[in-house]
Amino acid sequence: MSGNKNKTEKKEAPSAGPSATVLFLQGIFLAGCGIYGSASRNWDPQVMHSAYAGCGCAATLIACGAATISGSYKLYMIGVHLALMLQALFVFVFGMQTYKTSIDPEKADRLPLFAV
Repeated sequence: MSGNKNKTEKKEAPSAGPSATVLFLQGIFLAGCGIYGSASRNWDPQVMHSAYAGCGCAATLIACGAATISGSYKLYMIGVHLALMLQALFVFVFGMQTYKTSIDPEKADRLPLFAV
């Protein structure tokens, strides 16, 4: 009988609110960095990918944050774990960009943006 009881009980998503808050804030930060990167070059079409990438990263993290606070335990788990994988990907990509800008004198002005 206890097996049926566990199936009918709703699992609660632990720390959904704080997790979503961190994801929202990190998304806004990445969007701000991307927009700043494009704005610092006078919105030149060659550097607009900075704004697009920043806003794209923000959109994915905000979507994951929304999934964590959806009220569904499965969506919470998907949102949290997908966000962790995306954050690892972002760290890798921005780390590679930081390395590339640190060894190329022509891109040295972008180093502080990637290093943040």
